[in-house]
Amino acid sequence: MAETDDPRRGYHDIGGKDYGAIDPEVTEMKPWERQSTAISNALGAAGRHIYVTDESRRAREQMGEPLYSDLDYYERSTESMKMILVEKGLFTEEELETRMKEIGQRMAEARK
Repeated sequence: MAETDDPRRGYHDIGGKDYGAIDPEVTEMKPWERQSTAISNALGAAGRHIYVTDESRRAREQMGEPLYSDLDYYERSTESMKMILVEKGLFTEEELETRMKEIGQRMAEARK
């Protein structure tokens, strides 16, 4: 994402770069984005203090350029939150995957 000609800039550091106009009309958050923000606030400084902004920033910077570039803002936020919670031992990747599959199956059944 960031140009690699400046060794001081990481792929995530796009400040001051020209990436085109921002459409101010595209500001409505999707329901899952609101929920992710609420969970982040509840776990972060506004809530339980399980993680801090610096940890979230570090996780975003460590997720690697391909993943970082493929995700949008809220997806990166959610991924970094997951990375931190796994690091802190609140749950494992496997537990999360299992739970997500269970929820997916329940949702599929409800649609029938």
